[in-house]
Amino acid sequence: MAILMLKVLPVVLFLIFYVSSSVARSDTYIIHMDISAMPKAYSDHHSWYLSMLSSVSETSNAAATATTTTILNSKFIYAYTNSIHGFSAVLTASELEALKKFPGYISSTRDRPLTVHTTHTSQFLGLSSFSGAWSGSNYGEDVIIGLVDTGIWPESQSFNDQGMTKVPSRWKGKCMAGTQFNSSLCNKKLIGARFYNKGLIANDPKLKIPMNSPRDVSGHGTHTSSIAAGSYVKGASYFGYATGTARGMAPRARLAMYKVVWRYGVYSSDVVAAIDQALQDGVNVLSLSLGIGLDDTLLENDPIAVATFAAMEKGIFVVASAGNDGPLYWSLINGAPWLVTVGAGTLDREFEGILTLGSGVKINFNSLYPGNYSSSRMPLVYMDECDSVTELKKVKNAIIVCKDNLSISGQVVNVISAGVSGAVFISNSSYSELYTRSSFPAAFVGLHDGQSIIDYIKKNINPTGSFQFQNTVIGTKPAPRVDSYSSRGPFLSCPSILKPDLLAPGSLILGSWSPISSVAKVGSHLLFSNFNLLSGTSMATPHVAGVAALIKAAHPDWSPAAIRSALVTTANSLDNTLCPIEDVANDNLPASPLDIGAGHITPNKALNPGLVYDATAEDYIKLLCAMNYTRTQIQIITKSSHNCINRSLDLNYPSFIAFFNNYDSNPEDKIVQEFWRTVTNVEEVGASYTANLTGLDDLKVFVEPQRLVFKQKFEKKKYKLSLEGPKLLKKVVVYGSLNWVDDNECNKKWKNHRQQYWLETELFMCKAISNHLHLPFMAKLLLELMCFFITFSALNSLPQPDTYIVHMNLSAMPKVFMHQFGWYSATLSSISHGIKLNTTTATTMSIPSKHIYTYTNVIHGFCASLSPLEFTILQNSPGYLFSIRDVPVIAHTTHTSRFLGLSLTTGAWPSSNFGKDVIIGLVDSGIWPESESFSDVGMSEVPARWKGRCVEGTGFNYSMCNKKLIGARFFNKGLLSNKPNVTVLMNSARDTDGHGTHTSSTAAGNYVKGASFFGYAKGTARGMAPRSHLAMYKVLWDAGAYASDVIAAIDQAIVDGVDVISLSFGLDGVPLYEDPVAMASFAATEKGIFVGSSAGNEGPWFGTVHNGIPWILNVAAGTIDRNFNGIITLGNGVSVLGSSLYIGNSSQSRLPLVFMDACDNLDKLKQVRDKVIVCEDKKEFVGIQVKNAAASRVAGGVFISNSSYLEFFVETSFPALFLHLQEGQAVLGYIKKTSNPTASMQFRLTQVGGKPAPKVAAYSSRGPSSSCPSILKPDIMAPGSLVLASWTQTSPVTDFGANDLFGEFNIITGTSMACPHAAGVAAILKGAHPKWSPAAIRSAMITTADPFDNTLSAIKELGNHDKPASPLAMGAGHINPNKALDPGLIYDATAEDYVNLLCGMNYTAEQIQMITKSSSYKCSNPSSLDLNYPSFIAFFNATDASSGKKLVHNFQRTVTNVGDGKAHYTAKVAPMTGFKVNVVPNRLIFEHKYEKRSYKLSIEGPKVMKELVVHGSLSWADAEGRHVVRSPVVVTRVKP
Repeated sequence: MAILMLKVLPVVLFLIFYVSSSVARSDTYIIHMDISAMPKAYSDHHSWYLSMLSSVSETSNAAATATTTTILNSKFIYAYTNSIHGFSAVLTASELEALKKFPGYISSTRDRPLTVHTTHTSQFLGLSSFSGAWSGSNYGEDVIIGLVDTGIWPESQSFNDQGMTKVPSRWKGKCMAGTQFNSSLCNKKLIGARFYNKGLIANDPKLKIPMNSPRDVSGHGTHTSSIAAGSYVKGASYFGYATGTARGMAPRARLAMYKVVWRYGVYSSDVVAAIDQALQDGVNVLSLSLGIGLDDTLLENDPIAVATFAAMEKGIFVVASAGNDGPLYWSLINGAPWLVTVGAGTLDREFEGILTLGSGVKINFNSLYPGNYSSSRMPLVYMDECDSVTELKKVKNAIIVCKDNLSISGQVVNVISAGVSGAVFISNSSYSELYTRSSFPAAFVGLHDGQSIIDYIKKNINPTGSFQFQNTVIGTKPAPRVDSYSSRGPFLSCPSILKPDLLAPGSLILGSWSPISSVAKVGSHLLFSNFNLLSGTSMATPHVAGVAALIKAAHPDWSPAAIRSALVTTANSLDNTLCPIEDVANDNLPASPLDIGAGHITPNKALNPGLVYDATAEDYIKLLCAMNYTRTQIQIITKSSHNCINRSLDLNYPSFIAFFNNYDSNPEDKIVQEFWRTVTNVEEVGASYTANLTGLDDLKVFVEPQRLVFKQKFEKKKYKLSLEGPKLLKKVVVYGSLNWVDDNECNKKWKNHRQQYWLETELFMCKAISNHLHLPFMAKLLLELMCFFITFSALNSLPQPDTYIVHMNLSAMPKVFMHQFGWYSATLSSISHGIKLNTTTATTMSIPSKHIYTYTNVIHGFCASLSPLEFTILQNSPGYLFSIRDVPVIAHTTHTSRFLGLSLTTGAWPSSNFGKDVIIGLVDSGIWPESESFSDVGMSEVPARWKGRCVEGTGFNYSMCNKKLIGARFFNKGLLSNKPNVTVLMNSARDTDGHGTHTSSTAAGNYVKGASFFGYAKGTARGMAPRSHLAMYKVLWDAGAYASDVIAAIDQAIVDGVDVISLSFGLDGVPLYEDPVAMASFAATEKGIFVGSSAGNEGPWFGTVHNGIPWILNVAAGTIDRNFNGIITLGNGVSVLGSSLYIGNSSQSRLPLVFMDACDNLDKLKQVRDKVIVCEDKKEFVGIQVKNAAASRVAGGVFISNSSYLEFFVETSFPALFLHLQEGQAVLGYIKKTSNPTASMQFRLTQVGGKPAPKVAAYSSRGPSSSCPSILKPDIMAPGSLVLASWTQTSPVTDFGANDLFGEFNIITGTSMACPHAAGVAAILKGAHPKWSPAAIRSAMITTADPFDNTLSAIKELGNHDKPASPLAMGAGHINPNKALDPGLIYDATAEDYVNLLCGMNYTAEQIQMITKSSSYKCSNPSSLDLNYPSFIAFFNATDASSGKKLVHNFQRTVTNVGDGKAHYTAKVAPMTGFKVNVVPNRLIFEHKYEKRSYKLSIEGPKVMKELVVHGSLSWADAEGRHVVRSPVVVTRVKP
């Protein structure tokens, strides 16, 4: 048997070999064809290609059971008609050879796999809110804001202390324990909380206060606190309205709450006590959203004015609300000259509902209805005046329509009583907005829209309608407007100072809320929420308090007057239509400074006002003296005795007010009023300013001198302003402004230093007082007297005590007393004793119950409850100055940072309308359509030019597309051809990997609130172009990706009509004519489509860049200024901050800490698995160390390493922290010195604002490009490291222990992440400049890129010891979207220019045709490697020459002026060591827009250079200082 097998085996082997060799091996090829050779018999390319394929097919006649069509369909893959001319097919070698003989055949390439480049981002790029005042002040860090209000709800997310530093050591405050409140509720954000109600209780002794603590049961104080300095809260909203990230004006400032406002009232004694304590505690800013309206106009009777004078003296900035009694003039309160008084304005945000009629007509209306409501259609019934509840009940299942019968409130009551499903109220009443928070579905529309509804009902047999609520509209115009409730000036107690000072957002402001206080009602059910929308000057005040905190942080030495001056002189008097701010209560006519002060607050400008008007306590005393205040009155306010030697009503204030009111003279007589002012230069250098006057009809205004010259910082200059006019003005109010304009910035950036001034006639004021103040006041007084009389008749006839605030002369305190408290107590005791000696009636109250407060800071004195007799005796006591009766104080209750310029609404986004209508195509791994990033909320309609579609497949249907995701296709025929045994489970555009979802959301994702990676990077996720449309072309599969599919995808994208293509993949080491990305993208570029690609992840070595294609943008990856951290706290109390993305919970328990050196022994690691191990990496083995620690299942790990690749390891399945060697020494030193070292670990910390940033990532591939070395690549750098974006729900984002975890967002790293950032920015530029070519957009991005990091030092390079990066690593620098919007000059290029380059590369006509698809391009023109590109690279590597000889490289460039009008540019060359760079001409003059100018740049140096790379730059700077057009220049001997 064995012998037989030996004989048969050779025969069997021969047969196997024969059969296998007879079945030819097939490969997939991409065939390039000359379309001009297509015979006329064929109507299209497809049929021509099929015919050729049929002719060469070896199997078309071999299979008897298969038809020719089936065989051809299995071999034929794609026909390409746009990116290239040709097709892809499965061919044997012989079939390919046969095909080469056909007319029209150009070339073929074997299909090959591609690699994927995966390794407050908009905030980091300057598109976010971290520019100007926030970054300039570090978000108000360590400034302490005290609020005197209704308390605080400490558990609110607005008061979490994540990211806050330690409490400043100067802080002396505390958290008072009380009902449901203890000291543990305070933290590093809320650092103090006190409560004051002794005055309240003294006025109502029988009062019981159930929540006797700083806890807020009202919501008002929580709301104002969160506006001033609330921390970041993602996903905040009022039942779907105003959804977004809530944060205060100074999110890194501290808060201290002083609760004085209670449900039962608030008394000035408590307010004074609170301010008094705040001064002692050490607050920097005080915010008062309350006030007192007194019939007595003297400031010493105003407890807030008195208490805050002391605050001003202590350097504390105080801001107070103007009141809500507008629009009456003279209704303003809190107008003391040392306060900042704030009026309230509207925002550019409205809350709407939509009524959709059965005809499809949509009617928008204002609404804050909080309930859920079905969008299904319901009958629509017109009920005229809706005056019958009985009739309304008959149609309760319909939407009823009511027309205003002059009693809209009665109609609303009737509708509620009838219990109807919904209602439409037609009215032009200005009070209809009061009902927008209706408890039932309701629309309040004007008469015009109402008539359309009535007409529709009358014309239809079965009229229907449907409601939609919870819509928020941003960007409404005009805004701001001063709201009608905002109290108006002048201030009765001090009319010589213009009040209010400025305007701030006050209408429908979203802020945190007490969850036990209802915010709305639906039906009969009360609704509660963590956020509420409120209106009032109460809401405006904390905005200013927060901005003041920012300025205080940036300028800690500035006085309160200097901060006020900065706010006032930089306020904006224009709205967002660049028209004067309007007055809602005055038919939307322009508002005067009596309504808005200087205008609307502008935080970023206030940070750098140029000049300030300062004032001291002595200046205010001079004002009080001029107001004829007595020494006693002044002492009440100032706490000290003053002789009025100097008097002046002309306070050094940043505004002016004059009264022309002399009725006893001839109306033709003239009067002159003069004002003297002193301004201080707060610029870093000297400056000169020129006076500019606007407004003031019929008046002469003089400024002397008209020019102020400052030689240094803090220098002071005086000027005089004179107003000349008739003693009796014809107009009621005349106003204008004085601007001091920085001469150095004239016609560039105007630093307008504005002061508002206005003039008023006595006639107007008399009318205002008699018509608007006296009568309502008398009515109110009569009512109060009536209430008092009724109450009095029910009381005992014994005299009732009153509560008084008593001012004492401290110098009169006897020396026997050690402190004021003892003196005041003794005084009260003596009074009580004196009464006892002279009466036989009942005993009086004990002294402790009578003595309520001692005041030592805001005033010298105390508060006590005194009977009339006691009060009389007190007035004769030694040291007594003055007293006032305690009175009730009224609380003023009635997107914001973005609206104030702290948000992302400046620069590139608004100029491009956020990329609106631009279509970005991504060729990637697919998309997860359900992600919130791809919702179409706020999106415009799909552009009519769009020809794409959503292709259905596994788990994906066309309904999953919308106005955001407008196209989705998938391409895998090439994959299946190369791998026929592969089974594609998700055969659709759905993403199972996550990569495509991530890149898509980065490029153009919609707004997603509350995005995070398990607590890291919390915030609002959004793409670079959030209003652009997306189209996904899936080519990357789990089984691989092939060039044939990529070309097919780009081919289709061109047909579909995309504007931008983003490619996060590429090929290695192939010439351009074999590179599918190069070929396909050439066609896209010809069509005007911008293409961006990733540089690759093979850094930091030179010559590794992928996609070094001249006609596309090549993007490197950098870090951002956001770090993900953990903290290890050692047993000795020392805390060390490190990097971590561990998603588990922190543990406060201490664990043993053990040093395991290199952590390379698994057996030893397993022996200490219950400890936190410390590993030191000295040989770049940190990855192995992490792997060993995970395998050993240790309790935790600390890895000490200077590896440039740490970002790839920080996401661990076990508690781990990564420290650099320097930080690690603290841990190692502690272990060595301690016998039983321990530590605890804390995670999920996100730190924003890290420096230096960006850095070039180590993994990012470096140039030069091997496929086209004469063009500098990469072009620019964009954020690529640890980027947060959306993710698929089928691919785990991390593992935790042994479990895979899934999430809606993921943090990943790579040039794949950088590329969509650039693609999104390109979409923004395309939106702003739709006619710009791809080359122009690329040029704008390159020439405006930043070569410096956020420390203003050269960007550094990870992977190269943090040395300054060269353009071979980062291109021109880090992308800067706002600058790219207006580059000044651009370097344009056409397809012909690229062909000339290919000719210069000695490509054959055939090779060029493979790229260009056309044989019409000839190399007859002078070919050149010198493309009109916005960068330069020269190779000095002639090793066959002597080193002493020189070599010159010449470059010719042409630039186009895209600025408006004429321009003059001068060349500035950054020096390059060892090389001479010359530019001819060195000055370019443009007479008009789009004019072109050419220049030559030459580089001279040794043929053999010593250094590997030398780099510099050429910058063209315009004479106006607006544009710097910078191009990197590189000289290298690196061989690509």
